[in-house]
Amino acid sequence: MDLNKTTPEGTSGGSGLRGRRDFLKLATTSSLVAWSSAQMLGARDSGAMPNPVGYATISWPRDQFEHALHTISNLGFQGTQMLGWVEETYAGSKEKELLNLVHQLKLQPVALSASAVRVDPANPVDQSARLRQYASFQKEMGGKYLQVTDAGKPDEKYSDDQIGALGARMNALGKVAQDYGLSLGYHPHFGTYGETREGLGRVLAATDPARVKLIADVAHLTLGGSNPAEVIRAYHQRLLFLHFKDVPRNIEQLARKDRNLVRHEKYHFCEIGRGMVNFPAILSALRSVAFKGWIIVELDGYRVPPGGPDESARINRNAVRKLGFKV
Repeated sequence: MDLNKTTPEGTSGGSGLRGRRDFLKLATTSSLVAWSSAQMLGARDSGAMPNPVGYATISWPRDQFEHALHTISNLGFQGTQMLGWVEETYAGSKEKELLNLVHQLKLQPVALSASAVRVDPANPVDQSARLRQYASFQKEMGGKYLQVTDAGKPDEKYSDDQIGALGARMNALGKVAQDYGLSLGYHPHFGTYGETREGLGRVLAATDPARVKLIADVAHLTLGGSNPAEVIRAYHQRLLFLHFKDVPRNIEQLARKDRNLVRHEKYHFCEIGRGMVNFPAILSALRSVAFKGWIIVELDGYRVPPGGPDESARINRNAVRKLGFKV
């Protein structure tokens, strides 16, 4: 483009000057955006990240579960997180079949989502028996962790007694997990009481650090208005493992205005590096606390690309490599 030419809006020198200024402003802004996107995945401290990296099967539909395990293994991931329905489907006679498959694929069954166990501050139901079923299955699989969420409402004003009772029930679940040689992780989830930094803090303050650990999902934290790097530093001694995924720009911007605006949006998340999660700050926090535990890439609630979940898994594999993880 010839910057000395006048713009279509006018032929005077003043209009030409405005045109040149507008162009330079646009070019500078575009360059900054491109630089920022590149730095999001490219800028990191020297040295590789020490953490093992797995991939959650939640990205695939149920009828592609075993295909998902093959894809996760073929892409070089070291482990996986499975959903609660896997326990229901493979418990009993099919358990050995699944165990043989994950051994064949050299995958560590890192975590199992205890999907049916959601602790409600307003409903003091004992869910220990159901968690024992999950724990028994995860132990037989050679797994490490069980994941639970709360079933509270994000903006509800729960009393200290209600949160204290929730904490006591989570502690009891943590004891069940430990009885099976496992650790229980609390996952603060968008759409639950732990959605906000305040809610997350109250739940963790009400639980015993020896019984209840933290699963920090960097995208859910971002969507709920928390700073994932701050959460990592504040609770690093309770940090069990992390979920990595990203939040699209339009969703993050809506959530900043009002989180209620995004509750009914279909796609809350996206592939790593394609959204607004500040991964360089997260890596810095992980290094500062010397966290060497598992990273699980977990992509749900996303716009599936033409190549299906396999394509997203490849995109995420390449992204975590750029962040410095060995996959």
